[in-house]
Amino acid sequence: MKKTFLLMPLVALFVSHGHCAEPAKLPSFEVASVTPCAPGTPAPPGEHMGMVQFVYPGGNFTARATSIKYLMEWAYGILPAQHSDGPSWLGDDRYDILAKAPGNPSEEQMKLMVQSLLAERFKLKFHSEKKELPILLLSPGKSAAKLYPSKEGDKHGIKFAPRQNEDTKTTSYHMTATRFTIAQLNLSFATVLNRVIVNKTGLDGEFNFELDITPDENRPSPMDASLLISALRDQLGFTVKAEKGLADYIAIDSIEKVAAGN
Repeated sequence: MKKTFLLMPLVALFVSHGHCAEPAKLPSFEVASVTPCAPGTPAPPGEHMGMVQFVYPGGNFTARATSIKYLMEWAYGILPAQHSDGPSWLGDDRYDILAKAPGNPSEEQMKLMVQSLLAERFKLKFHSEKKELPILLLSPGKSAAKLYPSKEGDKHGIKFAPRQNEDTKTTSYHMTATRFTIAQLNLSFATVLNRVIVNKTGLDGEFNFELDITPDENRPSPMDASLLISALRDQLGFTVKAEKGLADYIAIDSIEKVAAGN
């Protein structure tokens, strides 16, 4: 028997852009510049794992060589599977975006400001739906999860470093994460797996953890889905189960390119 999970929608997503309701006023940046990059500009390191840093102290927002597709996914907390494709330039064209917010807002507040920027500068319009998608249900394992409380002075971040043998051949990859919540851990893995991860662990707070990913001849990429799922299960101690579930979905109605000098 197939189980169906209904994932709770993001408040900002459905209050801000529904067709039937009057949109709520979102906070905006004080100033923002949007500059198209040269054709062929590569993606920044870490974008494929959702690890790009945009928010900096003092209300500064910096996005270098970002695609609007990725920026939209970051701002709304969704995966590629949770929105329609839109025009091809949405994922191909890249932009440098520099902005300044009043005060020292949180990352969640910055995301609301990016939603405003997407609507104002790129004329993004969409409607929200529910769509059945593949999900991963993350729940406690038989023993305590192998997560460790963050220490004073630890900074939020994640590193992914190759490990080599005597012949300088890469044999595995070591992941070190500090000050990570389960939600942030889920987002990093969900971005790579392109599956919504439903958190049923009951764990709150920030943690440190380490993982070792060892590719083999059948799975040469360290980003192979089965390797990552095995790491969640065998190294962190979670139970991971594949299901089908209803998830938030954005259907893009229209969006426009931004010309240079805006």
